[in-house]
Amino acid sequence: MSTIKEKILAQAKHDGAQVTALREQVLDIILKSSGVIKAYNVLSQMQQQSDGVVAPPTAYRALDFWAEQGVLHKIAAVNGYVLCSHAQHDCNTHCHDEDESAHHSAFILVCTECGAVDEQTLSKEWAALRAGVAASGFSLKEEHVVLTGVCKKCQ
Repeated sequence: MSTIKEKILAQAKHDGAQVTALREQVLDIILKSSGVIKAYNVLSQMQQQSDGVVAPPTAYRALDFWAEQGVLHKIAAVNGYVLCSHAQHDCNTHCHDEDESAHHSAFILVCTECGAVDEQTLSKEWAALRAGVAASGFSLKEEHVVLTGVCKKCQ
């Protein structure tokens, strides 16, 4: 079991979340993925690993579960999910942001050519955005902004 997977499972257990065998299977699939994670790709891999038929809602529910746990960001603009960059390392040693909520606030850059994803926390920018939103009386439901373009590699 990888350290990343162990960390994610330990955090889910600590939070009281129930990790079923199917949810763990989906976690394995997403940890091997890069870029935008599409539900139908996860479903396809689940079906390849299963003796029986796996219904589409099973994949969607498991992906939504991991999004609720903060492992994935659900991005409607690209009709998929992206692995949260903070789920991929030990924040105690890599992140020095005083504001814990910044870990789930991100500018997500998606390359329209190759599907590469880059997540930028940009704490000062998020603080300014939150202040502007609060001043308008609007309450944020999700804290991520998706920007699409062409990555350096594809330019």
